[in-house]
Amino acid sequence: MHGVLHRDLKPSNVMICCDRTIRLMDFGIASDAAAKKITMVGFTSMVGTPDYMAPEQVRNKKVDQRTDIYSLGAVLYEMITGSVPFRNENPWVAMNDRLTGDPVAPRKLNPALSPQTEEIVLHAMQRNPAERYQDVAAMKAEIDAPLAVQITGYCDRLEQPRWRIGFRETPVIAGTFLALGFIAVQVLLFFLLSHHLARK
Repeated sequence: MHGVLHRDLKPSNVMICCDRTIRLMDFGIASDAAAKKITMVGFTSMVGTPDYMAPEQVRNKKVDQRTDIYSLGAVLYEMITGSVPFRNENPWVAMNDRLTGDPVAPRKLNPALSPQTEEIVLHAMQRNPAERYQDVAAMKAEIDAPLAVQITGYCDRLEQPRWRIGFRETPVIAGTFLALGFIAVQVLLFFLLSHHLARK
C-alpha cells in the first residue's frame, strides 16, 4: 500500500488497537516498492524474520508487494494451524525448505478449516510470485467472501522440501574449514616452537 514494502510482516508487528482496528508496526527495514534489491548480510533483523520470509527474500532477489503477501500468508498459516509453515530450529534448513518445497496443507494440521480458507493461504504462499495474489486487494476480496473462492486444489499440488546445495552444506563446510584452520595454526605453532627450542 502507498508503494511501501514492509518486508518483515510477522505476528509481533501486527497490533490490534482498543477500537479493534489493526496497525502494522516496525517499518525499520521497509523499502520503496521501486527500490533495487537489498543485499542480505547474514541472518539478521535487517533482512526479515526467517519464519515469514518469502523465497525471493531468501534468494536476495528484487522484492515487491507480492513479497509482503507471502509473509501475510505465512502469518495467517500460523494463526489457523498453530504452527509456522516451515518449523525448524536451524534457520538454514527452514529457508532451504521454503525455496524447494511447500508447507504442510493447513487442513492436515487443523481439519476444522474450510477448503476455502486453505485455498486462500496456499494461494498467498506460492513460491513463484507470479502465482500468488498480485495485489492485496485481490486477497482481501477473497477473505471477505470466502464462499465465493474457487477451489483450484493447491493442497493437492504441494511438494515436499528437498535439499538444495548451499544451505545444508554451508554450515558444515564452514565448520570444517574453521576446524582445519585451527589445526593448521596449531601445527604451525608446534613446528615454530620446536625449531626455536632446537636452536637453543
